[in-house]
Amino acid sequence: MPLRLATEEGKLELFGFGPHLMVDGYQANPSKLDDEELIRQVLDELPREMSMTKILPPHVSRHQGRTDEENGITGVVIIAESHISIQTFPKRSFLSVDVFSCKGFDAQAAQDWLVQRFEIGRCDSHFINRGKELPRDLAEVDRILSGEREYIGARIDA
Repeated sequence: MPLRLATEEGKLELFGFGPHLMVDGYQANPSKLDDEELIRQVLDELPREMSMTKILPPHVSRHQGRTDEENGITGVVIIAESHISIQTFPKRSFLSVDVFSCKGFDAQAAQDWLVQRFEIGRCDSHFINRGKELPRDLAEVDRILSGEREYIGARIDA
């Protein structure tokens, strides 16, 4: 969830561009990781599961690496809120998923949904807020910059 700061009125305001969930799935089902139609289906359904807005159909491609272990499937779906991408390596039973959005979402629910769909044995996930210093309200940007100018002016005058 993006950063939230309380205003003087006690109302919470959203700050930052948005959350980014990164999931590395180990010990996943290799046959599911090698299934282009399943990857397409996951990319088609996950935005709806997260209350996001899909604006283009998923694009899924098989890729050939230098070795069989590097072969896999890569897919992406563009959502109004940003994107979701998946890269699989069936011979390694590994996949990497990125979910980036300018809208808050339940990262644990998204990860649990992915674990179930790909039968992931173990996950390593990271969740960061991107654009933390980006206020969503231009009036707020002006207020912050005015405060910084006053602070700098007071230090110069001192």
